[in-house]
Amino acid sequence: MRTPSLLLLLAAACATVPEATPPPVEVSSVTPTSRVWKQPRAVVVRHATVMPATGPALEDGAVAFVDGKVVAVGRNADVATPPGAEEVDGTGLFVTPGIIDAHSHLGVYASPSSFSNDDGNEATAPVTAEVSAEHAFWPQDPGLRRAAAGGITSLLVLPGSANLVGGRGYPAKLHFGRSAAEMRFPGAKDVLKMACGENPRRVYGEGKKVAPSTRMGNVAGYRQAFAQAREYMSKWEDWRTKKEKKPDEAGPEPLRDLKLETLAEVLRGNVLVQNHCYRADEMAVMLQVADEAGFQIRAFHHALEAYKLRDRLAEKNVGVATWADWWGFKLEAWDGIPENAALVAQAGGKAVIHSDSQYGIQRLNQEAGKAMWRALESGIPVTEEEALRWVTLNPAWMMGVEGVTGSLEPGKMADVVLWKGHPLSVYARAQRVWTDGVVTYDAATGAVDPSDFEVGDSAANAARLVAAAAPVPSLQDLGLATRCDAGKDRACAQPLPPGKATCTAFQGVTAFTGTAWLKDVTVVVADGRVRSVGAAVAPAGCEAVDGKGRVLTPGLIDPLTELGLVEVGAEETTQDEGLRGDAAKQDVRAALQASDSINPASAVFPVARLGGVTGAVAAPKGGLVAGQSAFVTTDGAIRQATLAMHINLGVTGRDAVSGSRARVLERLRELLFDAREYGRRKADYEQRRMRDVAASRLDLEALQPVLAGRLPVVVRADRVSDLRAALSLAKEYGLKLILAGGSEAWMVAPELAAAKVPVILQPTQNLPADFDRLNSRGDSAALLRAAGVQVLFSVLGEPAMVRTLAQEAGNAVAWGLPHTDALRAVTQDVAAAFGLDGGRIAPGAPADLVLWNGDPLELSSRPVGMWLAGKQVPLTSRQQALFDKYKVLPK
Repeated sequence: MRTPSLLLLLAAACATVPEATPPPVEVSSVTPTSRVWKQPRAVVVRHATVMPATGPALEDGAVAFVDGKVVAVGRNADVATPPGAEEVDGTGLFVTPGIIDAHSHLGVYASPSSFSNDDGNEATAPVTAEVSAEHAFWPQDPGLRRAAAGGITSLLVLPGSANLVGGRGYPAKLHFGRSAAEMRFPGAKDVLKMACGENPRRVYGEGKKVAPSTRMGNVAGYRQAFAQAREYMSKWEDWRTKKEKKPDEAGPEPLRDLKLETLAEVLRGNVLVQNHCYRADEMAVMLQVADEAGFQIRAFHHALEAYKLRDRLAEKNVGVATWADWWGFKLEAWDGIPENAALVAQAGGKAVIHSDSQYGIQRLNQEAGKAMWRALESGIPVTEEEALRWVTLNPAWMMGVEGVTGSLEPGKMADVVLWKGHPLSVYARAQRVWTDGVVTYDAATGAVDPSDFEVGDSAANAARLVAAAAPVPSLQDLGLATRCDAGKDRACAQPLPPGKATCTAFQGVTAFTGTAWLKDVTVVVADGRVRSVGAAVAPAGCEAVDGKGRVLTPGLIDPLTELGLVEVGAEETTQDEGLRGDAAKQDVRAALQASDSINPASAVFPVARLGGVTGAVAAPKGGLVAGQSAFVTTDGAIRQATLAMHINLGVTGRDAVSGSRARVLERLRELLFDAREYGRRKADYEQRRMRDVAASRLDLEALQPVLAGRLPVVVRADRVSDLRAALSLAKEYGLKLILAGGSEAWMVAPELAAAKVPVILQPTQNLPADFDRLNSRGDSAALLRAAGVQVLFSVLGEPAMVRTLAQEAGNAVAWGLPHTDALRAVTQDVAAAFGLDGGRIAPGAPADLVLWNGDPLELSSRPVGMWLAGKQVPLTSRQQALFDKYKVLPK
């Protein structure tokens, strides 16, 4: 039997909010007004490409701002210089509105991550509407300074998503104040964070064994909370009515309830609801809850299935804050597709690209560009100005401040960013950022006010790195390739039809051999390998591929992932990267082989191929010695079952031995010593004429090729002391060492270069995220390479994001690494470090190749063809099937 109304406990009249005066004490903020930030001098930026977000870009444009307000935007010749203004030459540069993040946890989940800084979730009750992120916000979070370097001028700081109702969010202007109140966005309404789906039921049902434990319990919790809020409003209204008519009989005023006051303000429309929700069906249920309880949802956040419900969301004027391509980390995120934001916008909805990440907030401009290009590839018309609105004007609307910021228009706040490089490019770097006309970041000096946590040497390092890291020219800038013009020749930019030939000739292509670039060459592939590279004519019978405007590279290789071992990040039944239960207490797992757990049918492999990745090092996790990785290709084939041994130092190693770093090294030395003795005295071991040893026979046997130098050892470490300990162990035992993580590796670059030890980095990780990574920096790859250290790039774990490996390399270029070195770091140098036969285009090399429609590291590029061992593989995925299913909604 179908229930006619979801909220049976509420009368129909409840949908109308009583006209009641709010309780007498203001609860929106401890301090209702923010500090006034005074622009010291008028500014005019001239001769730049101005992208106002409200329309097309203006070539040779100008922007002028005075006293914190924009006063003129237009053609350079039409913009007058305000009296006494600083004139900034923007020739060759771009100007945009300040970037706005509509979903951040900076300041409440601050760096370094620690118990002291963990203030994002008041996970003590399913409904905690009474709390506010403002009251936990730490203005000295180093992540705020990194965000400013990414062009951020405003952000909405939200509580986490543990609760059905997590509390009030905090709208902030990105100035560097002493308190949250000083940084509060002036005049902005509070918001309320709500969450649906598995988060609350996991935290409470699974974690605390209380309601809610199901989605049914979630909905009942919302209903009950708003029913109580209405009862509270009525109680106050009744008391006020009696007080007016019969003061002597009214009695004392009702007790204040801060939780119900907040919910009452939601019902009055004074607090904007921001709702964490992934699945389309749950968004539909939340719309019912909102309709019948009588409030408006301002936006669904994350909302990876919004494209399935986009017509309804547009009709209800509900925004969508989502990611460009983050997906797969839990089952709720399994149906995420890169076209999500564009489909929402196409339906007339308000689309926003948000971060939910202390790293992602630094690159929202890139994420918007990536989402735009993936949409264009799928045939959804998206202009640059629309993509820019996804991170400027639309998030301003989501915060309710679109009338004062989010675009470059006279009268609006002077929130302005000057960029070197197109703002939607991976190579773009903010050169100067103004918030309310006040400089918050300058590329020559860094953030104007370093975090108190990073004063002294750390602040000086930060200033030096930004000054030294001017963007290096991209492949396009070097004139090595002409990008396919999809407008004139759409076929050139689209994936090639499947081919079955055993011989393929790429003609007139720009090829990266793994070490150098060759222009206008012919590459012939036959019998699974590269036959020739040069000016040779294609042999008879070979399938010819037109290479004009295209780039041929070796397939990208991620040197440290869980690809093939983990399907859905939060779904335990799909995780085979480590041990569980009592077995997880085992610190030495040297005999464990990841190859035995690879799922060749993983749905993540085809998605990785869409990022140009043809191979990966699939490694186990956990313990002191985690086990042996395998080399897998993205068709699910295991090319090499035993590739490297993996060891964890730092906190992971420390936890594995339940001791200190000294205990970690003691245990490793004991293990390696015993393994060496075992190798010398196997007969004695078999006859029990050896003392007890530090590991099982299988583990000791597995360590023999490590001690012989035949099997590389990948040591995960970030802190300088751990990196030096790894170097010492490698020297003592003759290990072929590769370091992974390496956040502080730049500090020991000469030692690493002398020892010829490669380092696996994730270039976008530049925060003092914990006390092992206090000296992380964005130009680490450039510094290491300049010192002679071989660097490799990885997404360092999450298999669903292996598709973004090229973006990691592109960010290294933006921070000073030469383009060719960046491409080597995901091809030839990976192969060389692990002793793989591949990563290059040369006669006799395996034909693992990718054909691109432009610069492989640029966001606008995509693979148009891929060959594994000379066989063309499809560039299709489950995500594309979902797009095809929902690109036209059912009537």
